[in-house]
Amino acid sequence: MSVASPFVFVHGLFGPLEDDAIFRQLAGAPCSAPDLDGYGDSAGHPVTLAGQVKALRSHIMQRYPGFRVNLVGHSIGAVYAFTLADESPELIATITTVEGNFSLADAFWSSSIAALDDGDARLSIEARLADPAGFLEGDGILPTPDRLRKAEEALAYQPWRTVWESAIAVVKATGTPHYQAMLKRAFDRHEVYLVAGERSVSNWDVPVWARTAARGSVILPGAGHLMMLDQPEAFGLLIGELITGTTTSMH
Repeated sequence: MSVASPFVFVHGLFGPLEDDAIFRQLAGAPCSAPDLDGYGDSAGHPVTLAGQVKALRSHIMQRYPGFRVNLVGHSIGAVYAFTLADESPELIATITTVEGNFSLADAFWSSSIAALDDGDARLSIEARLADPAGFLEGDGILPTPDRLRKAEEALAYQPWRTVWESAIAVVKATGTPHYQAMLKRAFDRHEVYLVAGERSVSNWDVPVWARTAARGSVILPGAGHLMMLDQPEAFGLLIGELITGTTTSMH
C-alpha cells in the first residue's frame, strides 16, 4: 500500500483512537488520533459541535501543514469529520465513515441520554463507564484480559459530562435536514468510504444514495461497532486497503 496523505482518526463517544496496532498497518503513512474537547488532557472542557470541529481543524493544520488528510471517523466522530470536510474541504483528501451517524436512527443511546437531565444522565453514563466487561459484551466482544484493559482505558478517558454533552451536540446536529444536505455535499466533493462490522452492519442506517455515491465500502468479518478495539490490526489493514481500492464491496 502506498498512500501519501496522512491519516487522522476521529474517535466517537469514547476515546482515544490512538493505537499503534492500527497505525502500523498503514505502510508508514503519518497517522494521528487527536483528543477532542472533553477527552484526555482536555477533560472538563465543554463540548459543542463547533468546538470539536475547530479542535480537529487545528490539529490537522498544525500537525500536517500543506497536506490533505484521510479522515477516518468512528460513530459520532464521523459527524465531526463530515462537518469539517464541509467547512474546510481543502484540508481533506478522503473521508471514511466507520458506522458513522447518518441519521438519528444511528444514535439510539446518544438520543436516550441526550434527553435526560444532568442528574439522570450522570447516573446512566457513570454506570456505563464503570462496567468495562458489559461494554465489551454489549458489542459481542469476548472480554479477554487485554480487551478488558483497553475497555477500562477507553471508559476512563472522558468524564460522564463529556459523553452527555457530546450526545446532545450530535443529536441536535443530525436531527436536521441541513445535516443530510451537508452529507450529500461531502459525498459530491470527496472520496467517501463506508466501513462496518459484520455483527453491527444491519443496524447502520446508511441511505441508498450514500451507498451508491460511496467510492468503496467493506464489512470487517466477525466484528461489531467497536471493531478497532476488538480487531485493531485487521481494522488498520482494512482502512489502508479500502482507500487504495483493493478490498471487496459491502453487501
